[in-house]
This record gives sequence, structure tokens and C-alpha cells, in this order.
Amino acid sequence: MPIYEYHCEQCGHTTEITHGISETRSPKCPSCKKKMKRIISRNAFHLKGGGWYKTGGYAKSGGEKKAEGDTSSKTSE
Repeated sequence: MPIYEYHCEQCGHTTEITHGISETRSPKCPSCKKKMKRIISRNAFHLKGGGWYKTGGYAKSGGEKKAEGDTSSKTSE
């Protein structure tokens, strides 16, 4: 279930409430019992683990170019 943040315009109280997406009614302020308005706030989204840009998950475009005359990649016969 998502966590929503609500603010009371009457007394200034702010709180987080967990409820379903389909919930349409506004909760009442625990301090003054007036209706609260939902506010939009930043979320905390962190990418963890290997394979991200910082840890080298993306390949460099085109790869490394070899100098002309470089014979180190020839197969031995």
C-alpha cells in the first residue's frame, strides 16, 4: 500500500497515512478533526546493487578503437 502525506490547513499539522489507491475521502486531522489535503512530496528512490552507471553497467558506445598496425588481435595459425 502506498504512503500518502496529508497537511491540515487549519492547524498546520502534517502526517503520513497508508491507504489504498482507490481511497477517495480525505482523512481528518488528529489534532483539530478538520479535513486534511493530500500534498505531493519527494520520494526516496535509491538504486542499489551492481550494474548501474556508476559501477560500469553500461558499455561505452563503439568500444575502444585499435591503433592502425596493431597486430595483437590476430589469431595464431
